[in-house]
Amino acid sequence: MAAKIENFFAWILKGAMLLLGIVMLGFLLREVWYLGQLLLEVETAQRFAKITDTTIAFFLYFEFIFLVKEFFSDDEHIALEDFLYIGITALVRVVLVHHDDGLETFWLTMAIFVLVVALVVLRQQRRRQ
Repeated sequence: MAAKIENFFAWILKGAMLLLGIVMLGFLLREVWYLGQLLLEVETAQRFAKITDTTIAFFLYFEFIFLVKEFFSDDEHIALEDFLYIGITALVRVVLVHHDDGLETFWLTMAIFVLVVALVVLRQQRRRQ
């Protein structure tokens, strides 16, 4: 009975991850469409900010689709390193685009530092095992 329950939840999880991947792919394609429209738009002062925001959103969706792919290719497992990489790259992109407020930039860079330290510690722990 326990094996049937485990299999049931495994199939639910696989279905949910597949649905999540499809939804993220839809959002990714929407961002590509919107980016294409922005590139054809007449030059405006806000155009650069819109293009960078759309590009950031595109890469975030791309990274989440990568996580879904990793889930299916790595025996229904997503490594903690993948989440740390996504967090680091997402925060770096935010700092590159939104760096007007010095205090906010400081806290974002501290968050990046904490994630990098966590990644280094995780790798050292894996080497010892």
